[in-house]
Amino acid sequence: MNENQVDRWIFYIVLGLMAIGIIMVYSASAFYADKFRHDHLYYLKRQFLWVFLGSLSMIIAYRFPYEKLRSRTGVFIVISIVLLVYSLVTKGGRWIHTGIINIQVGDIARLSLILFLADSLSRKKQYLHEFGNGFVPHITYVLLLAGLIVAQPDFSSAAMLVIIGLTIMFISPIPLRYFFYSFLVVVSLGALVVKLSVYKSDRIAAFLYPEQDVLGKGYQIIQSLISLGAGGITGVGYAESSQKMFFLPEAHTDFIFSIIGEEWGFVGAAVVVMLFFILLWRGISLTNRAPDTFSQYLAFGLTLNLLAYALVNMMVAAHLLPPTGLPLPFVSYGGSSMIISSISVGLLLNISKNTYSQVKRSHRRFSNRAQQNWQQRKLKYVQ
Repeated sequence: MNENQVDRWIFYIVLGLMAIGIIMVYSASAFYADKFRHDHLYYLKRQFLWVFLGSLSMIIAYRFPYEKLRSRTGVFIVISIVLLVYSLVTKGGRWIHTGIINIQVGDIARLSLILFLADSLSRKKQYLHEFGNGFVPHITYVLLLAGLIVAQPDFSSAAMLVIIGLTIMFISPIPLRYFFYSFLVVVSLGALVVKLSVYKSDRIAAFLYPEQDVLGKGYQIIQSLISLGAGGITGVGYAESSQKMFFLPEAHTDFIFSIIGEEWGFVGAAVVVMLFFILLWRGISLTNRAPDTFSQYLAFGLTLNLLAYALVNMMVAAHLLPPTGLPLPFVSYGGSSMIISSISVGLLLNISKNTYSQVKRSHRRFSNRAQQNWQQRKLKYVQ
């Protein structure tokens, strides 16, 4: 990558988060891997593979002319629907097993929806003020994909897809009154799904009153808080966490932020939070500078995709949200999240490169006009 033509902040922050992920996946998984995989490096070696595949995906997304994606967004939506239906028919749950990497279909659907909304909202801007032609077609795709993901079942990923989709629509010229009705519908449907599922209801109850079932439903939340509290200001030291020794479940995946807080303390956890907020700042800045509306919607959606997952993961670890099972982008162990997040960053860098080229061409045109005007004035003065 030519760092003079891309947003270096985004590029280096993502490299930093990947490095933190490699370091912390080993620390959080070594005991677990040694006991159950008989190889304390098992998850570390696989995380290196995910980082390699993620980096390769990022480079491909960076080099691919992203404007060409506009004519294919409908195809991506259809592919996502087919994969979601396939996972339901085969009862594969939320995953498609390829033999090399397990792909979470919800991740593909979310990225496809971002691309689709960016293209559709930019093409149909003259119809967006209409309920039938502007709002309904877009919310239909959001709810369709979310419904298929809920059926897998994967309520957390479906909720994130709805939040991201509605937020992208919210920044468009669609009238705000339409969102009020959709908010009521979405909240009602979400509450119904939770009420009909004993598992989801228990999760909500465990979130509200974890102390009532310390060794059962509230166990994971309480262990996460113990992990964060044990770290204090500067942490207990790298690889010195006691909670990862079979006390905190999913220590190298969903709750890796808790281990960061324990080993690196408040300072280390604050650094990770700061990196994600700098990523948000650069993404919003890129959104404002993007050369066209498609690029603006796309940059905003991709940035939101990364930051929403990061915030939810960290808030779950701090007992600010119920457990969701969502990973911390670039840091948690896992291949599906790493590849989709890397593609998102590759597209962001692609947009920043294109933005830089547009600005450079504008400056060149301005410079040429200024030079021509100066030559004309100079010739007029000589005459």
